Amino acid sequence: MGCMVTDTAFYRYAPYHTPADTPEKLDYERMARVVTGLARTILDLAGQE
Repeated sequence: MGCMVTDTAFYRYAPYHTPADTPEKLDYERMARVVTGLARTILDLAGQE
């Protein structure tokens, strides 16, 4: 079973998953906040938080 979390970036960010989508264009701090929030949510849903 898999899970995909998306904010539909491909509709708002033309370089998404193209050669122009390079690391320096990513917002790593914001991505870390998303991952932290998702981890907490998953643990809560699993009854482990």
